[in-house]
Amino acid sequence: MQQKKIIFLASDCESSRWVYNALEETSAFDAVILEQPVSKKELAKKRIKKIGILPVAGQVLFSVFIVPFLRIKSKKRKAFLINQYRLSNTDFNSSSSTYRVNSVNDEGCLNTIQQLQPDIIVVNGTRIISKKILQSTNAIFINMHVGITPWYRGSHGGYWALYNNDIENFGTTIHVIDAGVDTGAVIKQVFIKPEKQDNFTTYPILQVAVGIVALKEILADIIAGNYKTTNHTEKGKMYYQPTWWQYLTGGVR
Repeated sequence: MQQKKIIFLASDCESSRWVYNALEETSAFDAVILEQPVSKKELAKKRIKKIGILPVAGQVLFSVFIVPFLRIKSKKRKAFLINQYRLSNTDFNSSSSTYRVNSVNDEGCLNTIQQLQPDIIVVNGTRIISKKILQSTNAIFINMHVGITPWYRGSHGGYWALYNNDIENFGTTIHVIDAGVDTGAVIKQVFIKPEKQDNFTTYPILQVAVGIVALKEILADIIAGNYKTTNHTEKGKMYYQPTWWQYLTGGVR
């Protein structure tokens, strides 16, 4: 019998609903906290400060001209994968109390977590969580990262593994969240190989699907108090969305 209080802390997006509905089959969430998505303008400003205006311009061009084409091309493949892995896009269960906040790092989220006093917080697709939030509770924060850390931190870990001709590291990491970016202790890593018909828009579906299976097992272990973690001394590399020229040259290569 489940004796731990579990909450789901996520952005309100398709992958979050996939994860939530799958985990609800074996673990009951006491509450759901959903944050508002980061505006594209705010995201672009932060990204420019980190990597410069030229790469960000290339990322915008990739998003505007290439991603829509890939989505259309992969519509049938996406539907097939969703059906194969039984990924449900049903909205969050009304039986769980749902709280909406502007950001995982604002006072509203902080107060809600302190009020709920959870034992486990499952995270999906949020902003980087601040130290203030992480230190506000004794709960363990668990994240499913679509990439193999520490080598593929940040965004689109599966794509970058293929870009680097490193298909052995195409997979998903379940890790404890710490104050860094995808640097927390690893609980489990799972791997999968994409098919020829997969592309940038379907890689994350494969990674989420295998990650969900691992996450179900890990939650059961955490509830039972029986899990281990591995710390990596390597920092790895931080990746972002590709620019249009990276995508084209990578595809040719």
